[in-house]
Amino acid sequence: MFHASWLTSLLLISSLLAPTGARSDPGHEALHQLHQQTWTTRQGIPHNTINAIAQTPDGYLWFATWEGIARFNGHRFRIFERSPQTGLPDAGVLSLSLTPNGRLLAAGARGGISLTDGRNWTPFEPAPTMISHAVIDAHDELWLATQGAGVIRRPARPSGGEDQSYLPGDSSTHILPDDSGIWAATSRGLLHASGDSETLLGPESGLPAAPVLTLLRRKDDQLLVGTEQGLYMRNRGESEFRPVHEDLNDLAVSALLEDHGGALWIGTISTGLFRLQQGRIEHLGTEDGLPNNRVLAIFQDREDSIWVGTNGGLFRLRSAPFVTLTREQGLAGNYVRALLSHSDGSLWVGTSEGVSRLQGREIEPVVDRDGPIDLSILSLAESTGGDVLIGTHSDGMLHWRDGQIIARHDRSTGMPSNDIRYIQVDSRKRIWVATASGLARIEDGDISVFRPEDGLPGDFVIAVHEDRQGRIWVGTGFGLARLQGDRFEPISLRHLDEAMYVYGIHEDREAPLLWLATDRGLIRYHPDTGRADLIGRDAGIPVDKLFHVVDDRQGGFWLTSNRGIVRVRKDQAIAVAEGERKTVDLELYTEGDGMISAQANGGAGPAAVWHDDQVRIATAVGLASVDPLHLTRYEETILPVSIEQFEADGRPIELMPPIELPPGTNRIAIQFAGLGFIMPQRIRYRTRLEGFDDDWVSRGSQSVAEYTNLGPGEYVFHVSAAYPYGDWNGSETSIRFTIAPLPWQRAWFWVVATIGLIGAILLMTRWRLHRLEQRAAELRRQVEEKTRELKRQAENFERQARIDQLTGLANRRAFDEWLAAEFERSKTRGEILSLVVMDLDHFKRVNDDYSHLVGDLVMKKVADVLREHIRTGDQAARWGGEEFTLTFHATDARAAAHISERIRRSLESTNFDPIAPGLSITASFGISDSTAANNYESLLRQADHALYQAKAEGRNRVIIHITDIKK
Repeated sequence: MFHASWLTSLLLISSLLAPTGARSDPGHEALHQLHQQTWTTRQGIPHNTINAIAQTPDGYLWFATWEGIARFNGHRFRIFERSPQTGLPDAGVLSLSLTPNGRLLAAGARGGISLTDGRNWTPFEPAPTMISHAVIDAHDELWLATQGAGVIRRPARPSGGEDQSYLPGDSSTHILPDDSGIWAATSRGLLHASGDSETLLGPESGLPAAPVLTLLRRKDDQLLVGTEQGLYMRNRGESEFRPVHEDLNDLAVSALLEDHGGALWIGTISTGLFRLQQGRIEHLGTEDGLPNNRVLAIFQDREDSIWVGTNGGLFRLRSAPFVTLTREQGLAGNYVRALLSHSDGSLWVGTSEGVSRLQGREIEPVVDRDGPIDLSILSLAESTGGDVLIGTHSDGMLHWRDGQIIARHDRSTGMPSNDIRYIQVDSRKRIWVATASGLARIEDGDISVFRPEDGLPGDFVIAVHEDRQGRIWVGTGFGLARLQGDRFEPISLRHLDEAMYVYGIHEDREAPLLWLATDRGLIRYHPDTGRADLIGRDAGIPVDKLFHVVDDRQGGFWLTSNRGIVRVRKDQAIAVAEGERKTVDLELYTEGDGMISAQANGGAGPAAVWHDDQVRIATAVGLASVDPLHLTRYEETILPVSIEQFEADGRPIELMPPIELPPGTNRIAIQFAGLGFIMPQRIRYRTRLEGFDDDWVSRGSQSVAEYTNLGPGEYVFHVSAAYPYGDWNGSETSIRFTIAPLPWQRAWFWVVATIGLIGAILLMTRWRLHRLEQRAAELRRQVEEKTRELKRQAENFERQARIDQLTGLANRRAFDEWLAAEFERSKTRGEILSLVVMDLDHFKRVNDDYSHLVGDLVMKKVADVLREHIRTGDQAARWGGEEFTLTFHATDARAAAHISERIRRSLESTNFDPIAPGLSITASFGISDSTAANNYESLLRQADHALYQAKAEGRNRVIIHITDIKK
């Protein structure tokens, strides 16, 4: 297996320390710099094996799994499975492809084929066996790569037609149409088929004598062939294939993608994901965050994100607003507390394990003579001549110059504490040192100490600032203070929602103002008048405790907190302070935006600085950096927007024109979604209902519009979507509907009503009251009955969604949830949890040689055997296909192996003759326990590895994952 960790680390450091500018698609950033995100069954995907990925012209992403097709709008998955709607004979879908006219073609288990435009499905005549890949070419021919029936060609129409077969009896996995026919990846090599001719290419053309798994035609017309023994290429006009790269030789290549920037992405059967660009290879495996090393599909969407389908879930790589440097890239430690933008252009980073300096493209440790400074750092400041003052957690303040510590100030030299929270060198070259036990001033070598008796509000001092007027301001845990002569004047902020802690002091670049980061939000303070105004929770700030304020030179303030980074517009903060508006518009950035940890540190510092045109932030896991200009890349994005649901008085209405609503329709609800996947939670919407609204109505991030008591008439609903800071750019969709008038809303009714009004008014009033009473009683009865019915249905649906219908065991979804919870309970109780992954040996032969019906009966029998052997409180589940999982609480791997061995012998000796004469079943077992697993995913991965070892050693055996336990 190829390892490229040294290369990817180098690329990451280079990209982080390079000059700032607009970022490009993921093909130009180091793999480990890209933001990762994973979806599994716990987030709504019906199965963790993602067989294929596609994006339709309307913007939706589609994922093929063994339990149906999932359509994704950025927030929710909608599942399409075996049903009259899709016409598929089985929920297992292996192939998704777009037809020349932009429709989605789905195919998979039991030969199922169905075509959809996103709303309506058209089933096709099934193929005789499972379909691995299906495409419709430009000539309206349907090509099918099958398991065991070779390649099939037929007319692309629902009723099918006469099949033409190529390599019947063999298996094929991928179809690639070209001008003269198709290329096909088969178990016997590379097939080219055209009309009645077929050519099989193998070793004589430079390819290995191995099955071909996948194909790709690059933009330069180069043909790539992924085989079980490496990746090969051939340029147009050449006759011989040659290896693409020596480091890819012998890898089983299962998926290929050329991204928008020309980089090549390579998925493998068992070694994860690779990327090749300009001759350089990078690798990403499970150790780097990939859910599983078996890659089945790779896709790049219109926003340049890379989506990877694996055996363990859906995985995405994308550029993110934030990038993070950690120990892996050379920092002294991951827990960053202080930053210093040095006058020489370098950035100093103080961590809990020492100090690092970023200079150009290099990260180097700050040393004291020959060894690194490995102390816990809380604060940094630049002194005269470029010297650096380093505040530590328990070792006082160090004076660093030219690679060595030339002085130390601590309690023994007169400092009030060795816990140095902040350091400020003022214009008179005095050094102000904030500590946990008071404020110190060093002047001409003499140390003066200031405490509450000297006017400080408290002795826990966490910030010091000298303004442009030369005034010294101090932030403490009990409010603000200003130096007046030799004493401090305390300034209470308690009248602003009980504000006490002043963590950061930022001086406005344009006005004589101070902006204070406090434990109740952002405070604007006028030094000359003493006026203070709070921009806190009432103004929309999502957290109380803010640590630092950084001005991004583009009209924005970046506010750091324990729960993410908040960006607000400075002019809106001023407007709130002046009472001209109630709230600020804001963006909250968290782990989903590229930070490894959204916990920004405070109480020391500076914990955030403006350096090299970026905001740099100290976090609990690394140094986070954001280029505000990076956010402008989304301003020009045109977001597709889809109307997903239309309800009238609670009834779903089919989204097919014309939509005509009955008289008396009272409530209309329209649900929509902007189909953007970079920042779906930040998409903002606006709507306009022609015939009701005079102008656009801002909806914020709300994706539902409701209207009540609309009069009769014709309406057109418009909706538009945009990213934050972006324009609407013509992103709009609409739907037209009409509401028919009630009888009394028509003119003739009033003529009749006027004639009969005088004589009938009393009778109508009494009758109306009686009818209302009856209707109210009936409605109460119907509501109660419907409530009971819905409760029963919900209970039934919940039970069915967690049970495998064939075996009666728990299904994968239920098991995944149970395993996650049981793992945490076992860790809390100090107990050992064992996990067994069991796979029926050669089960495909049972379905092939006997039938799927026999296979189903065998599955039920195996489930009965498992029930006989598991103990009360243990859990058995059908994990998918022929795989089962077992968990044993308070049981180590060795004891679990004894139980598994009993199950294995029981299966081996079970008489299956009543099902099929001569049939016997064996199984392979992989076992791990929680003693060497940090989380349940690790536990599952270890058991999976043990299962693969059991298969590799001949099957029908029990293998324990090797840690300290011997087989």
